[in-house]
Amino acid sequence: MSTTLAPRARLPKNYELLLNIVESVPATHQTVYDVFVEARRRQPTIGYATVHRGLTRLCELGAILKVDMPGAEAAWYEPAAAPHAHLLCDVCHRVSDVAYQMPAALLADIAERGGVEIGSEIVVFRGRCHTCRETAS
Repeated sequence: MSTTLAPRARLPKNYELLLNIVESVPATHQTVYDVFVEARRRQPTIGYATVHRGLTRLCELGAILKVDMPGAEAAWYEPAAAPHAHLLCDVCHRVSDVAYQMPAALLADIAERGGVEIGSEIVVFRGRCHTCRETAS
């Protein structure tokens, strides 16, 4: 299956709506429910299943990323971006981006030692976000 995004003009109307929401809503990490609420506000007839299917398809096209995080209640969706890690705050439970990318040499070493092929990785840190850390000080 191709992971190259088709030109936006060729996206179905509902997919275009969902992509716009993921790219433009201030919260950069949104659950299916978050996207559904905003989609419903903009297009009252859209259904939850349509939103879920649309997000899945946009991920397959490479237009958005789905981030499954251990300890999070739900998967999060974000705009496709350069590789980075995430921090799941143990206090407020928000997700934030962390400027970190696994070194290619380390991935190659892990793959070689494990006899596996690594296609991608998701790095998740747990701790306190900047806001919660500042509040505790």
